[in-house]
Amino acid sequence: MNPTTGLFSNFVKVSDFSCLYAGHFPLSTDFDSLLTRVENHIGRERFLHSVGTYHTMLLLAQMYGKDPFAAGLIGLLHDIAHDFSSAKITRMLERYGAPLSGEDLKFPQIWHARLGAVMLEAVFGIHSPELASAIRVHSTGAPGMTPLARFLFVADYVEPTRHFDGVERFRKMVFSDPDTAFLCILEDKINHVRSKQLPLHPDSVRALKFYTKGG
Repeated sequence: MNPTTGLFSNFVKVSDFSCLYAGHFPLSTDFDSLLTRVENHIGRERFLHSVGTYHTMLLLAQMYGKDPFAAGLIGLLHDIAHDFSSAKITRMLERYGAPLSGEDLKFPQIWHARLGAVMLEAVFGIHSPELASAIRVHSTGAPGMTPLARFLFVADYVEPTRHFDGVERFRKMVFSDPDTAFLCILEDKINHVRSKQLPLHPDSVRALKFYTKGG
Protein backbone atom coordinates (compact mmCIF):
# COMPACT_ATOMS: atom_id res chain seq x y z
CA MET A 1 0.00 0.00 0.00
CA ASN A 2 1.16 3.51 -0.74
CA PRO A 3 2.59 4.86 2.57
CA THR A 4 1.01 8.24 1.95
CA THR A 5 -2.51 6.97 1.35
CA GLY A 6 -2.46 4.94 4.54
CA LEU A 7 -2.23 8.15 6.54
CA PHE A 8 -5.57 9.37 5.28
CA SER A 9 -7.78 6.31 4.97
CA ASN A 10 -9.39 6.70 8.38
CA PHE A 11 -11.11 9.99 7.60
CA VAL A 12 -13.66 9.28 4.88
CA LYS A 13 -14.66 5.97 3.36
CA VAL A 14 -16.13 5.52 -0.10
CA SER A 15 -19.19 3.93 1.49
CA ASP A 16 -19.86 7.26 3.20
CA PHE A 17 -19.75 9.02 -0.17
CA SER A 18 -22.11 6.43 -1.63
CA CYS A 19 -24.71 7.12 1.07
CA LEU A 20 -24.30 10.86 0.76
CA TYR A 21 -24.81 10.91 -3.00
CA ALA A 22 -27.58 8.32 -3.12
CA GLY A 23 -25.55 5.78 -5.03
CA HIS A 24 -24.05 8.20 -7.54
CA PHE A 25 -20.52 7.53 -6.32
CA PRO A 26 -19.40 4.57 -8.44
CA LEU A 27 -16.42 3.26 -6.47
CA SER A 28 -17.10 0.27 -4.25
CA THR A 29 -13.70 -0.18 -2.63
CA ASP A 30 -11.97 1.68 0.18
CA PHE A 31 -10.66 5.23 0.28
CA ASP A 32 -7.15 4.14 -0.70
CA SER A 33 -8.57 3.18 -4.11
CA LEU A 34 -9.97 6.67 -4.60
CA LEU A 35 -6.59 8.15 -3.70
CA THR A 36 -4.93 5.83 -6.19
CA ARG A 37 -7.28 7.00 -8.94
CA VAL A 38 -6.47 10.61 -8.12
CA GLU A 39 -2.74 9.94 -8.02
CA ASN A 40 -2.91 8.24 -11.41
CA HIS A 41 -4.30 11.45 -12.94
CA ILE A 42 -1.76 13.90 -11.50
CA GLY A 43 1.90 14.11 -10.57
CA ARG A 44 3.27 13.46 -7.12
CA GLU A 45 3.58 17.13 -6.09
CA ARG A 46 0.05 17.91 -7.22
CA PHE A 47 -1.23 14.79 -5.46
CA LEU A 48 0.27 15.90 -2.14
CA HIS A 49 -1.25 19.35 -2.67
CA SER A 50 -4.64 17.74 -3.27
CA VAL A 51 -4.38 15.66 -0.11
CA GLY A 52 -3.38 18.79 1.81
CA THR A 53 -6.40 20.60 0.43
CA TYR A 54 -8.59 17.64 1.36
CA HIS A 55 -7.47 17.84 4.98
CA THR A 56 -7.83 21.61 5.14
CA MET A 57 -11.35 21.30 3.77
CA LEU A 58 -12.23 18.69 6.40
CA LEU A 59 -11.00 20.97 9.17
CA LEU A 60 -12.98 23.93 7.84
CA ALA A 61 -16.12 21.85 7.42
CA GLN A 62 -15.87 20.47 10.93
CA MET A 63 -15.19 23.90 12.45
CA TYR A 64 -18.00 25.69 10.64
CA GLY A 65 -20.70 23.03 10.45
CA LYS A 66 -20.49 22.11 6.76
CA ASP A 67 -20.73 18.68 5.15
CA PRO A 68 -17.29 17.07 5.70
CA PHE A 69 -17.80 14.46 2.98
CA ALA A 70 -18.61 17.02 0.30
CA ALA A 71 -15.81 19.27 1.53
CA GLY A 72 -13.24 16.49 1.53
CA LEU A 73 -14.32 15.26 -1.87
CA ILE A 74 -13.86 18.56 -3.70
CA GLY A 75 -10.64 19.20 -1.80
CA LEU A 76 -9.25 15.94 -3.14
CA LEU A 77 -10.59 16.27 -6.69
CA HIS A 78 -10.28 20.00 -7.38
CA ASP A 79 -7.00 19.69 -9.33
CA ILE A 80 -7.72 16.35 -10.98
CA ALA A 81 -7.00 17.81 -14.45
CA HIS A 82 -4.16 20.12 -13.40
CA ASP A 83 -1.34 18.17 -15.02
CA PHE A 84 -3.11 17.60 -18.34
CA SER A 85 -1.81 19.42 -21.40
CA SER A 86 -3.84 22.30 -22.81
CA ALA A 87 -4.58 20.20 -25.89
CA LYS A 88 -5.88 17.32 -23.78
CA ILE A 89 -8.04 19.64 -21.68
CA THR A 90 -9.68 21.27 -24.70
CA ARG A 91 -10.17 17.90 -26.36
CA MET A 92 -11.82 16.40 -23.29
CA LEU A 93 -14.05 19.44 -22.73
CA GLU A 94 -15.27 19.22 -26.31
CA ARG A 95 -15.85 15.48 -25.93
CA TYR A 96 -17.97 16.09 -22.83
CA GLY A 97 -19.95 18.85 -24.56
CA ALA A 98 -18.53 21.66 -22.41
CA PRO A 99 -16.12 23.64 -24.62
CA LEU A 100 -14.26 26.62 -23.23
CA SER A 101 -16.09 29.92 -23.25
CA GLY A 102 -14.76 32.92 -25.11
CA GLU A 103 -13.74 34.45 -21.78
CA ASP A 104 -11.71 31.40 -20.82
CA LEU A 105 -9.77 30.98 -24.05
CA LYS A 106 -7.08 33.51 -23.08
CA PHE A 107 -6.50 31.94 -19.65
CA PRO A 108 -5.11 28.40 -20.06
CA GLN A 109 -3.90 28.45 -16.45
CA ILE A 110 -7.51 28.00 -15.27
CA TRP A 111 -8.66 25.45 -17.84
CA HIS A 112 -7.95 22.56 -15.48
CA ALA A 113 -10.62 23.90 -13.13
CA ARG A 114 -13.20 23.95 -15.91
CA LEU A 115 -12.40 20.37 -16.85
CA GLY A 116 -12.22 19.23 -13.23
CA ALA A 117 -15.79 20.39 -12.72
CA VAL A 118 -16.92 18.31 -15.69
CA MET A 119 -14.92 15.26 -14.63
CA LEU A 120 -16.66 15.19 -11.26
CA GLU A 121 -19.66 13.61 -12.97
CA ALA A 122 -18.21 12.37 -16.25
CA VAL A 123 -15.35 10.40 -14.67
CA PHE A 124 -16.27 9.98 -11.01
CA GLY A 125 -20.03 9.70 -11.49
CA ILE A 126 -20.99 12.35 -8.94
CA HIS A 127 -23.86 14.57 -10.01
CA SER A 128 -23.73 17.71 -7.87
CA PRO A 129 -23.97 21.12 -9.56
CA GLU A 130 -22.91 22.79 -6.29
CA LEU A 131 -19.71 20.78 -5.97
CA ALA A 132 -18.95 21.06 -9.68
CA SER A 133 -19.34 24.83 -9.47
CA ALA A 134 -16.94 24.99 -6.51
CA ILE A 135 -14.28 23.12 -8.47
CA ARG A 136 -14.96 25.22 -11.57
CA VAL A 137 -14.18 28.55 -9.89
CA HIS A 138 -11.55 27.51 -7.35
CA SER A 139 -8.81 29.25 -9.35
CA THR A 140 -10.57 32.52 -10.13
CA GLY A 141 -13.35 33.04 -7.64
CA ALA A 142 -16.75 34.25 -8.85
CA PRO A 143 -19.70 36.24 -7.54
CA GLY A 144 -22.17 34.42 -5.30
CA MET A 145 -20.01 31.46 -4.34
CA THR A 146 -21.41 28.96 -1.83
CA PRO A 147 -19.67 28.56 1.54
CA LEU A 148 -18.07 25.30 0.37
CA ALA A 149 -16.81 27.01 -2.78
CA ARG A 150 -15.25 29.79 -0.72
CA PHE A 151 -13.70 27.21 1.60
CA LEU A 152 -12.16 25.45 -1.41
CA PHE A 153 -10.81 28.75 -2.71
CA VAL A 154 -8.97 29.45 0.56
CA ALA A 155 -7.99 25.85 1.33
CA ASP A 156 -6.31 25.59 -2.06
CA TYR A 157 -4.24 28.64 -1.12
CA VAL A 158 -3.16 27.74 2.42
CA GLU A 159 -2.99 23.94 2.58
CA PRO A 160 0.12 22.55 4.32
CA THR A 161 2.34 22.08 1.24
CA ARG A 162 2.04 25.75 0.26
CA HIS A 163 5.14 27.85 1.02
CA PHE A 164 5.26 31.55 0.20
CA ASP A 165 5.71 34.81 2.07
CA GLY A 166 2.60 35.52 4.11
CA VAL A 167 1.05 32.06 3.97
CA GLU A 168 1.12 31.66 7.77
CA ARG A 169 -0.85 34.88 8.20
CA PHE A 170 -3.44 33.63 5.75
CA ARG A 171 -3.62 30.24 7.48
CA LYS A 172 -4.38 31.83 10.83
CA MET A 173 -6.99 34.04 9.22
CA VAL A 174 -8.69 31.14 7.42
CA PHE A 175 -9.33 29.31 10.66
CA SER A 176 -10.34 32.37 12.68
CA ASP A 177 -12.34 34.39 10.13
CA PRO A 178 -12.83 32.53 6.83
CA ASP A 179 -14.99 35.25 5.25
CA THR A 180 -12.32 37.90 5.76
CA ALA A 181 -9.67 35.41 4.69
CA PHE A 182 -11.54 34.73 1.46
CA LEU A 183 -11.57 38.40 0.48
CA CYS A 184 -7.95 38.94 1.51
CA ILE A 185 -6.80 35.89 -0.48
CA LEU A 186 -8.84 36.99 -3.50
CA GLU A 187 -7.17 40.41 -3.31
CA ASP A 188 -3.74 38.83 -2.84
CA LYS A 189 -4.15 36.61 -5.89
CA ILE A 190 -5.36 39.54 -7.97
CA ASN A 191 -2.48 41.72 -6.83
CA HIS A 192 -0.03 38.95 -7.72
CA VAL A 193 -1.40 38.75 -11.25
CA ARG A 194 -1.32 42.53 -11.60
CA SER A 195 2.27 42.67 -10.34
CA LYS A 196 3.23 40.51 -13.30
CA GLN A 197 1.30 42.83 -15.63
CA LEU A 198 -0.90 39.97 -16.72
CA PRO A 199 -4.61 40.20 -17.54
CA LEU A 200 -7.15 39.24 -14.91
CA HIS A 201 -9.80 36.67 -15.65
CA PRO A 202 -13.23 38.36 -15.74
CA ASP A 203 -14.51 36.03 -13.01
CA SER A 204 -11.88 37.41 -10.63
CA VAL A 205 -12.79 40.99 -11.49
CA ARG A 206 -16.48 40.27 -10.95
CA ALA A 207 -15.76 38.44 -7.70
CA LEU A 208 -13.75 41.36 -6.30
CA LYS A 209 -16.52 43.81 -7.11
CA PHE A 210 -19.16 41.52 -5.64
CA TYR A 211 -17.42 40.79 -2.36
CA THR A 212 -16.02 44.25 -1.71
CA LYS A 213 -19.64 45.42 -1.85
CA GLY A 214 -20.52 42.95 0.89
CA GLY A 215 -21.81 40.09 -1.27
